[in-house]
Amino acid sequence: MEANNDAGGNNGGGNERPVWLDSLPDAHKNNQSFYGFKEPAQAWDKFDSLLKAEGKTIVIPDEKATPEELKAFYAKLGVPETSDGYEFDKADIEAEADKMFREVMFTSRIPKREAKAIHKAFVDMIGRGKEAMAKQKAEEERIEKESIDEAVNTLKDTWKGDTFKANTELAHRAFKNVIAWAGIGEEEGKKFLEESKIGNLQIGNHPVILRLFHAIATKISNDSIGGDRGGPGGEGSDEEKAKQRFPNTKFKQT
Repeated sequence: MEANNDAGGNNGGGNERPVWLDSLPDAHKNNQSFYGFKEPAQAWDKFDSLLKAEGKTIVIPDEKATPEELKAFYAKLGVPETSDGYEFDKADIEAEADKMFREVMFTSRIPKREAKAIHKAFVDMIGRGKEAMAKQKAEEERIEKESIDEAVNTLKDTWKGDTFKANTELAHRAFKNVIAWAGIGEEEGKKFLEESKIGNLQIGNHPVILRLFHAIATKISNDSIGGDRGGPGGEGSDEEKAKQRFPNTKFKQT
């Protein structure tokens, strides 16, 4: 009995090219996946699926691809034609940062959907960074405030009552005079006293430095310091001067 090679309409037949493939479009005439079907009807389901997928197929361009082919390829991937073509959620970031991000996404040929997700992660990262910096700054200010309060109250234990105000003002005068004698400009000297720190405390607020310059002032003649030594009741004992020097400081009551 002669075997039926086409039974069941499967494609398990030989690898010879069937003649009916000549009737197909050129793109499919030599498609070997159809070689096992002796009749077109047997291959219809496979052929129909292939035609439906044809329009969705993305062919990766090679080094010989033209600019038009490359443009069409990136368009299918979802890459915009310019960096301004990206659409991101509204975010509180600087215009320069937004522009830089768009340029990086565009030059990297990142599709719109993926770029939007990356942008959200980028914005969230910036937000967390700002929050961390704000917390750090607040903590530094709190520590510095506590340090100033502690320094002032330490001096108030040594310099009681009006003596604290008078001696503090006298030390500040000595600061200014020594800086002037050294040929340092007033603004430069002020910046040094305000920005230079010992631990968390400005040099100009440090109790040891204040006591040091107060001692210097008392060893120099009254004329060299520049007038009133700041005794109780004088200009140097004015409580407002102490308040200006140590703003927002809670002085210990004596």
